[in-house]
Amino acid sequence: MTQYFTPERGAAQVRLDALVRELDRRGHRVEVVTAIPNYPTDHLFEGWSRRPVQVAREGRVRTIRVWVWPAVGSGAGRRLNYLSFALMSVVGLARARPATWTFIEYPPLPAALPALLWCRVRGRRTIVNVADLWVDAAIEVGAIGAGWPAAGARWLERWLLQGADVVNAVTEGLEEAILAKGVVPERVRWLPNGVDPSLFAPGPADPTVRSELGVPDDHDLVLYAGTHGYTHSVDVVLDAANELRDEPVTFALAGEGSEKARLRRRADELGLTNVHFVDSVPPERVADYLRVAVIGLATVRPGELYRSVRSAKMLPVMASEIPVLYAADDEGAAIVSRLDAGIATPPGDGRAMAEAIRTLVADPGRRAEMGKRGRAYASTEGSWETIVAPWLEQLGQGDGAHR
Repeated sequence: MTQYFTPERGAAQVRLDALVRELDRRGHRVEVVTAIPNYPTDHLFEGWSRRPVQVAREGRVRTIRVWVWPAVGSGAGRRLNYLSFALMSVVGLARARPATWTFIEYPPLPAALPALLWCRVRGRRTIVNVADLWVDAAIEVGAIGAGWPAAGARWLERWLLQGADVVNAVTEGLEEAILAKGVVPERVRWLPNGVDPSLFAPGPADPTVRSELGVPDDHDLVLYAGTHGYTHSVDVVLDAANELRDEPVTFALAGEGSEKARLRRRADELGLTNVHFVDSVPPERVADYLRVAVIGLATVRPGELYRSVRSAKMLPVMASEIPVLYAADDEGAAIVSRLDAGIATPPGDGRAMAEAIRTLVADPGRRAEMGKRGRAYASTEGSWETIVAPWLEQLGQGDGAHR
């Protein structure tokens, strides 16, 4: 049960789609309750029915989609977006077949709470998958007011986490935070982000990529592929591009998000002809982009709240056998540094990012060695096959369950 799912583009959508495909590959029957595709826009995607509830087989998976009020940002429209899915998701769950486990994606909190309550009333076992500290982040940016709204949100989050049969942590920092919120260690499971190393892999470059991304023949491509949101602090990429405006480097920023329009305006104001924004594309096309790029970027906002992050953007880059330039001070940056699979620079420091790009562009041999180390990690510890197997064993669910 997730508010966000493919064909939408974003870290959560890609991660959950990959998890569903891996479970299906292992012989488990999976159903998905989700919204009619709309994120990260203010409208339902074209070509999709507007019926309140619609059930269809999408590939091998039975998918139950429900209507939502589409909205972006953090105002009243976004609150309606969360509330509409919170209410409609229960209708969708009622259309799902009885399941051994109900996997509830969190965040957002408004969607997860009614799903957990419904499952408890029905006697269903639940897994709450914690991808980030949504309540803490919302309080920090003022989306949830101080005082009783913040206290109430934290109480509801504790109820959610403590009421689940299992709580997944996607990073070590999140595991510590989950335990601090009162979840007993016996209920915590480890399910970090993964990657499909057969999809994201080195290989021949597609000759159409350079023209599609606006990369001159004599330029090296630096790629950012993912959500352009508040947490991602993509301004640092524009700052680096500004430093490198007279050098043979082109930046492509692929994806959507609440910050994209502002980032476009800022790039225009700075006169950055070496930056090209690209609409969101399927993972298969991102893989094509990465086979042309010499560096892949991951960026995370500075601050104590974000130290528990492992940007999912680093794994496709590693699997593609190119170095990661990771602008953050978090778990993901520590992994990149430990593996020597790229360079970690301070969050928000455009000059440091620019200097790291100069260093890597000037040294193809070093890039190749970093890429090999990243590929080795992504193909073993970072692959979904490696990650999902022990998680299923902990749930008492081996392979080959009935469909």
